Amino acid sequence: MKKIAFFTLGCKANQAQTELIKSRYGVRGARIVDFREQADVYVINTCTVTEDADRKSRQAIRRAIRQNPKAKVIVTGCYAKLEKSNLIELFPQIMIQDFSSLAPRPSYPPPRIRANIMIQDGCEHFCSYCIVPHARGKIKSKPLEQIMEEANRLVEAGAKEIVLTGINLGTYEFNLAAAIFRLSSIKNLYRIRLSSLEPMYITKELINAVAGTPKACQHLHIPLQSGDNSILSAMNRNYTRDKYLDLIHYIRSQMPDCGITTDILVGFPGEGENEFQNTIDLINQIRFSRLHIFSFSPRKGTPAAEMPNQIDPKVKKERSEILHKLRAKYMTEFASRYLSKEIEILVEQNGEGLTENYIRIIYSGKENDIGKLHKLTIKEVKEDFCLAK
Repeated sequence: MKKIAFFTLGCKANQAQTELIKSRYGVRGARIVDFREQADVYVINTCTVTEDADRKSRQAIRRAIRQNPKAKVIVTGCYAKLEKSNLIELFPQIMIQDFSSLAPRPSYPPPRIRANIMIQDGCEHFCSYCIVPHARGKIKSKPLEQIMEEANRLVEAGAKEIVLTGINLGTYEFNLAAAIFRLSSIKNLYRIRLSSLEPMYITKELINAVAGTPKACQHLHIPLQSGDNSILSAMNRNYTRDKYLDLIHYIRSQMPDCGITTDILVGFPGEGENEFQNTIDLINQIRFSRLHIFSFSPRKGTPAAEMPNQIDPKVKKERSEILHKLRAKYMTEFASRYLSKEIEILVEQNGEGLTENYIRIIYSGKENDIGKLHKLTIKEVKEDFCLAK
């Protein structure tokens, strides 16, 4: 039996795509092993959102070749699409392959407790710093009936939470709110979660659907990127700080306990001290439950790469460190609201699970808890997780 190993970089959409590829090889009878092991086939799903992602993609290819020079090394994903000729020149022995992202996923191998379904691919928004639309192309959406069939198979195979994901999920063409309502009818499916949603595509209908569906997780990841209007305009983000704030206020009016997480891009061209302070001020006003912080990385072929007033890497690092302190502060503050209170988690592995609003909980669990909803009381708040009994 052939051994196959996988390595995935990037977003939840990439993770979902890797699960789809795994299921195909599993059906064919290959044995899936850890990427650190020697394998007959290595599949590397690449990302190109930053220069660091490019570097890690190349690093993974080198590691696979080093571990077994005779192995078949299959490279896919955004970096492979955009830099195919350069990668083949660097690594002549690799095979670059494009897998369908929206094909139905078989239920073998068995899914994780929290299973991804990629329901949308492509992006036509073209933020000025982002190369992904060039790699992913036009918007494509999975029909609702296909989502239902796939979700039913995954739940029958053991999944208890379905995460709907996409490259630009808010542009799903067959009504995201309707998808939530339909999925909520599946027996033995405990939770439905949405992955990242761009603020310009979030509607009141969608917010109300999440708020009004008991199985829908009250957690929304909404990238902000910057709290300064001039930077947002230069990024081609199509909203202002006030519009973003209005959106957050509406979400909290409907779901006071909603965990709202975000992405911040530090060091975009032209971001001076005043512009950066505007971002800090908005973060302090919103008090996100989690921040994901990225430093601007010029991507060849994007308008931002050619913009004047590029920011010194040292300044980017200093600003990232400031935001990481805010991240720790507000993560702890959000979780502390539930200190000494009873919460419910979906147990994903022994002694560990998530609340619906995305607080990670560690407790003295039993193996037969996995896949069950479990009520606990939070006893101690750490930065990235809470201890509970």
